[in-house]
Amino acid sequence: MRRNNKQITTTFILFSLLLIGVVYAILQANLQINGTAKIRANTWDIHFDNIQVNANSVPIGTGDSAATIDPENNCKVDFEVTLSIPGDFYEFTIDVVNAGTIDGMIGELNKTLVVNNEPVDNPPEYLDYSVTYSDGLEIEENHKISAGTTETYLVRLEFKTDIEELPSATTIATSLTPQYIQSDSNSINVIHYHELYDLLENEYNNNSGYVQIYTGEHKDSYTTNGTQTIYYWHAETSEDEKAYEILDKWNVLFNGFCWQAYRTTDTGGVKLIYNGLPNEGKCKNEGSNQMVGSNAYNLINDGTQNCSPAYFGYMYNPNTLISYKGEETAVAGYKYGNDVTYSDGTYTLVSTTTYRDNFHHYTCNNSSGNCTTVRYYYYSNYYTEISDGRNITQALNDMLYAENVNQVNSSIKTYIETWYQNSMNSQTTKLEDTIFCNNRNISKYGGWNPNGGSVGDSLEFTTESYSNLNCSNETDQFSISNPKAPLTYPIGLMTKSEMNLLKNYKLFFRDQYIKAWLMTPQFFNYNRAVMYKSSAGGVDNGSTEGTSGVRPVISLKPGTKYRYGDGSKNNPYIIE
Repeated sequence: MRRNNKQITTTFILFSLLLIGVVYAILQANLQINGTAKIRANTWDIHFDNIQVNANSVPIGTGDSAATIDPENNCKVDFEVTLSIPGDFYEFTIDVVNAGTIDGMIGELNKTLVVNNEPVDNPPEYLDYSVTYSDGLEIEENHKISAGTTETYLVRLEFKTDIEELPSATTIATSLTPQYIQSDSNSINVIHYHELYDLLENEYNNNSGYVQIYTGEHKDSYTTNGTQTIYYWHAETSEDEKAYEILDKWNVLFNGFCWQAYRTTDTGGVKLIYNGLPNEGKCKNEGSNQMVGSNAYNLINDGTQNCSPAYFGYMYNPNTLISYKGEETAVAGYKYGNDVTYSDGTYTLVSTTTYRDNFHHYTCNNSSGNCTTVRYYYYSNYYTEISDGRNITQALNDMLYAENVNQVNSSIKTYIETWYQNSMNSQTTKLEDTIFCNNRNISKYGGWNPNGGSVGDSLEFTTESYSNLNCSNETDQFSISNPKAPLTYPIGLMTKSEMNLLKNYKLFFRDQYIKAWLMTPQFFNYNRAVMYKSSAGGVDNGSTEGTSGVRPVISLKPGTKYRYGDGSKNNPYIIE
């Protein structure tokens, strides 16, 4: 219950740097400096910058004042807030910037607290007052603040929720005075390591709306049934501003490349998509600079448009594929069947008619109904041919689902693994053996169904809005540990289902004309295997022999830690 008659007005005077001592062995004395000073050829300049107030903090009311850096002393910050009920809090981050050329370190961390004009040694029981690093860890004395670096502190003042009686105190004034001195042999380098997985989990727990939990079926490991929560970044298609904010939250530096941490895995890893080369430690790439290059998905045909459903595969079996052979209208007087039998090298049409329709796709291209090579019409006047005793159902199964379907690499797999070998091979021990799903599940057979399939319909795969991280077919679960769908290296491409989770395609491209391959088939039309692509204008598509951008995906092992950074383009998380 809110008790308006007992409010707590909090005045918080933070980080007053009253003394900065610079120790010089020659002088054997402490030099006291406020602000910035020039000493010989060196510069001493440690100051505060960039206050960011938590949006969920109590609003600044009449007579209160938001946290601001003192314009006359950039080593001091002041604010005044009113906390009225348990759970109220005021929180902000502030950067400590060493812009000078002299390494500093924090000496004493002096705190003062005044309640109702009376100094106290500790905060009253109803108040939580903390100053930590931005990741929540305690600030150590004697830690080094190297020249040219920045560290971020988190300041939080909170009215506790676990108290029975509201206090009678009304005014709280508090100050924190770190003493920064020149670094010496006693200073310590403080490097904080935290799990990257926790970043997405914490973002979700903060109720920011940027991260959501996946609740559907999932399978991220070939050998393990993962039980960890899958968190993913998400912005609706109408939320361009939110998408642009996410673009400044999920950036990672790893092995000298920029990446975007777009979701976690059910084993506790974190998936990263390639995002270009850093520029002075920043990740501000757009468009083609977010790619490792461009390549065809499967450049197999020799210019005769000899394309096959087999080319949907990240790997495929060249010995079982059938392909587009040509285009020809039905011939009067020829026989057409709804199935075939095969004996002694000869096909025989079954249940024949003298016309071709949705139930009669087979023809021997003659009036006898017997042939060594049978023709099958799958779309309008477009056909394929079979000559090894199979019917169309068996041939399609051999190209998409057979146990031995993955025999040779697609063009895109060769391209990505060559890049990995040249650029990432030394990092393999840091990556998890996750599944990269080449989901070849058919959702609509169209003219490839001999029992009533319309020759006006294409062979279709994943639907436009479908999101499922399960990858049900073993032969589609590409990973190093899967002998039926083997990867040479732990790298692949993003799937259409993952793009659906992210929703707003501007998370990856601002320009709708920039496109990059996904790993998911879309449809086979008259003579083309068509794959999904990512595009700012929405998920796009392209035929497998066409050239498009390549943005590889890797997955960091569970427990992978980062140091420094806040995920922004200017200050990405650094994986060590």
